[in-house]
Amino acid sequence: MTEEKQHYDFELNLDNPSNVHGIEMAMISEGSLVLDIGCHTGIMGDVLQKRKKAKVIGIDTDINALRIARERLQAALLIDIEQKDWADNLLREGYHNFDTILFGDVLEHTTSPERILQNAKGLLKPDGQIIVSVPNVANWRIRFGLLFGRFEYTDSGILDRTHLRFFTKKTAHSLLTDAGYNVVNTEVAGYALPHWLIKMFPGLFAVQIVMSAKPF
Repeated sequence: MTEEKQHYDFELNLDNPSNVHGIEMAMISEGSLVLDIGCHTGIMGDVLQKRKKAKVIGIDTDINALRIARERLQAALLIDIEQKDWADNLLREGYHNFDTILFGDVLEHTTSPERILQNAKGLLKPDGQIIVSVPNVANWRIRFGLLFGRFEYTDSGILDRTHLRFFTKKTAHSLLTDAGYNVVNTEVAGYALPHWLIKMFPGLFAVQIVMSAKPF
């Protein structure tokens, strides 16, 4: 299993103030019950449990990654959020009243993100929140490429070939409000640039937009 973990896991780099996982973690309160959508191997949930004393339930569609996640999390289930009854499946298993539902870079891979967010409301506590991170297609690298007629898909990053939806900071906010949420906090994440610079010009330098929101 160790080799499999090495193959699937990735570096969280939580000490970088611009890192998306660190920003998400800062938005989650101590001792929270968390649903990690697209939990993969449970690497993020594992750190949440250790650092924030959280209880984390994960869901994913990758069976091999879930095998690892089940060693790390309270539970890890094979559930596809593209299916209309995905939230009902969790309710039937007795999983609900979550303090936080984490959508970490998953909604851009789906055909109906607004419906998925609406479905999630029934899984939250009355004062629960969702945390959503999505890539920023208005990033300067994408803009620069468009100047020269380039919009080429890649194996990872903003133009990952598995992305079905694209967002700017404005349209990411609209997605949440259209789904019935109030955006409480918005942060931005990036790579090599200083965090203060990314925050000063988020539309240009942010790689990811990170939002916490609560249902109306």
